[in-house]
Amino acid sequence: MSSEVCLLIIYNHRYDDNIKKLERIYKNRFSDIYHIVPFYSGTIENVIPVYECSFRFEGYVAQAMKYIKKSYGYYLFVADDAILNPAIHEGNYRDWFGLTGRSAFITFTKSLRQMKGWGINRRFMDPFPKFEKYQGTLWKDEIMSAEEAFDIAKRQGYDREEFTMDVSMVWNARKKLWEYPRLILMFLRTLILGRMYCPYPIWGGYSDVFIIPGKDMEKVTHMLGVFAAMDLFVEEAIPTALHLICDELIEEKDLEAKSRTLWGNAAREEVEEKYERDYYRLMDEWKADCLFIHPIKLSKWRM
Repeated sequence: MSSEVCLLIIYNHRYDDNIKKLERIYKNRFSDIYHIVPFYSGTIENVIPVYECSFRFEGYVAQAMKYIKKSYGYYLFVADDAILNPAIHEGNYRDWFGLTGRSAFITFTKSLRQMKGWGINRRFMDPFPKFEKYQGTLWKDEIMSAEEAFDIAKRQGYDREEFTMDVSMVWNARKKLWEYPRLILMFLRTLILGRMYCPYPIWGGYSDVFIIPGKDMEKVTHMLGVFAAMDLFVEEAIPTALHLICDELIEEKDLEAKSRTLWGNAAREEVEEKYERDYYRLMDEWKADCLFIHPIKLSKWRM
């Protein structure tokens, strides 16, 4: 018999001091909480140690599931610096995220082409080499075939052109040239030979809060583990797995409540100064229609 939901808090890096803070935030709202912490060596029972690069934290998910013995109707993943609306709890989270029991949630997704330069602008983000020539993982026998994946994408309204790269896309990524010199070769290739077709349908998306139905968890977990082994960037791995495996994908655009993202240091510091880094004041003044805020760096906040 499965329980309703568990909350899994993902830590990009090992911040042990945040464990108690996050327990305090969520313990009266969720009965079952797990902390997924890289390289953890402590003794807290509900903290799961994982071993992977934060650029591929989809691998955290695959590793963590081996430690969870109960089954759940839903698995709600939240980054350690993404704070949920204080009104959200295990009794009403489905209403907040528009979940039906079969649907998954992620904040937003975009096809490779819709991502423009963002999807290719650094080595760890570029999906082409992973699917074109990567030999370190025999992935083709471990995830669904490209043909099946493209068929699913087509049923969702995405044609093959949505998973291509052309000159304009590379040009859009040019500011990252110093980090990723391969962009020069990509630009010349697309300039001379035309657009490149990705061998596999890839979506990108904001993955600091995502929810997976229990019925899909085993398949999603396996695909995420393979993607991590392939060195696929997490914010391409998670959206792609959810698109290909889950029956329905709810995004924030489908909801009344919206998240608040603090892009850049200036936006984050503005919020910190507004609430004087007092966590409880932030809670007291939380806007009712705000789904979650990201990032809130708890190490800087009093609570």
